[in-house]
Amino acid sequence: MKKILFVDDEPNILQALKRSLRNMRVEWDMDFAISGDKALEILAQERFDVIVTDMRMPGMNGLELLNAVRNKYPYIIRFVLSGHADKDFILRSVGPIHQYLTKPCDTDELKTMINKACSTNGLLIDSKLQELISQMETLPSLPLLYTKLMAELESPEASIKSVAKIISQDIGMSAKILQLVNSTFFGIRHHVASPEQAVSLLGMDIVSALVLSINVFEQFDSMTLEALSLSELWNHSRNVGMFAKKIAEYEKIDNKSKDYAFIAGLLHDIGKLILAVNIPETYKSVIEDARKMQKSVIEGELKNFGVTHEKIGGYLMGLWGFPQPVIEAIASHHSSDDIPSDTINPLTAVKYANIIEHKLFQDGKMSYHVKIDVSHLKEHGLDTKFPIWESVCQQIADEASKNES
Repeated sequence: MKKILFVDDEPNILQALKRSLRNMRVEWDMDFAISGDKALEILAQERFDVIVTDMRMPGMNGLELLNAVRNKYPYIIRFVLSGHADKDFILRSVGPIHQYLTKPCDTDELKTMINKACSTNGLLIDSKLQELISQMETLPSLPLLYTKLMAELESPEASIKSVAKIISQDIGMSAKILQLVNSTFFGIRHHVASPEQAVSLLGMDIVSALVLSINVFEQFDSMTLEALSLSELWNHSRNVGMFAKKIAEYEKIDNKSKDYAFIAGLLHDIGKLILAVNIPETYKSVIEDARKMQKSVIEGELKNFGVTHEKIGGYLMGLWGFPQPVIEAIASHHSSDDIPSDTINPLTAVKYANIIEHKLFQDGKMSYHVKIDVSHLKEHGLDTKFPIWESVCQQIADEASKNES
């Protein structure tokens, strides 16, 4: 059973939560705290999976509580359940928050969001990952600009113009979005001059994914990462995102899955960043050993941490409430056994986009000794498809290289 702690300074709200969630007692072990201080007392006595707190409370407010929880119990999934009036405040203070829910919140929605986060937790987090996460000082939070975009997209009045306006408020982000959109990878034959035009051509989901990935990398930009080159990792991630999208387009899968493939490709290596920031010396030695021995970094990660960067990245996407296909593609992009044989999906696209990108661009620079598993391709009926995917990706890579030179 998952242990959930609800925190609110209004007794009536806690009583209402108890009544509405009574039928969840077979799945959840729930506790209720009337203040932030009381919540910390409860957390000190038992291990919880999720905390759901109000924001504006006397004494210790929700932000202070979640910061304390993040520092003492980083493995706990952190939700805010708060009123409409608090939204701007929360967006400015998004650091310790994994997911945000607005009062009044439909009980079914609350159940769904918590169960979704918990199911991801159960799927991806074993004792080794729990131990590792508990030692970490930093798990990146959802960036402010992305949070604003998601809040806007959930609004009934959301439009291309309103989304573009949010992006336009950040001059640096606008410039990077336009630079990427005008690159050869997107295959747009005329110059894109404005964020509004970019959103119109690419769609809200793709632009939002670009905003998120750029913001995530910027969170680490001021840190010294001895194990990784941020610029190399960003270029690799961008390429994998585009290659995954091209493979998905070639296979004519549905538009939503194409977007999922692109998003997962952009963020597939975020687990490396988390390891490089939180366990820098050990991860540096993992990278160096992999390079010297010409073996996969995955082997070193398993030996030193008991888990891989792909599982850590998938876990983070689960905390952020991403769609399951994105989580699965990130969490299993090195795991052949997780790919079904009868369908092309975001996981398939990201796995082989990653292999192709390493073959075309990396040549070992990212410390991977990448080999194409021919027997796996044959087993899943993909041996005739892979050369075509490689050719499609090669074409856009050649065109991009030509334009850059």
